[in-house]
Amino acid sequence: MPPTFLIFLGLIVYIGLTVLTLVVFAPMLLIDTKKLLAKKVLATVLISFPCLLAMGLLCVIIFVIPALIFFWLANSGYIPRTPGIVLGIIGALTFAISVASTSLYLWFFMSNIIYQRLDKKPISEFLDNDNVFKFLRPYLIKLKLYNPAY
Repeated sequence: MPPTFLIFLGLIVYIGLTVLTLVVFAPMLLIDTKKLLAKKVLATVLISFPCLLAMGLLCVIIFVIPALIFFWLANSGYIPRTPGIVLGIIGALTFAISVASTSLYLWFFMSNIIYQRLDKKPISEFLDNDNVFKFLRPYLIKLKLYNPAY
């Protein structure tokens, strides 16, 4: 099984879910009273897999050096077999949980920003109430990824 099999399997599920959503909600785009709901559902479904891929890539970048060091220590005999297996399972679970939780939050965050745009409300209304964004705001400003003037 190639290492990209799970990504390919996720893509197949994503395409199937997208087609099913289009079949159900695309006709709703023709009804004026349901157009906003259809746009929100379609946008939510369309950003789900890209959020998973983005956060998966970010977590891979963060976890690759510790994983390579652990792999080297385990294969060189510095870590005994049984504790190595336990630490490997803990590391894999930590990686999976971090990818899942961060991708779900990114999905929630991006969906709410899209909903604010579709409802023609200011995005700052959502950003001012989001606790994670409040925590990250000073770091985003310092890294010049967020400009509070906009």
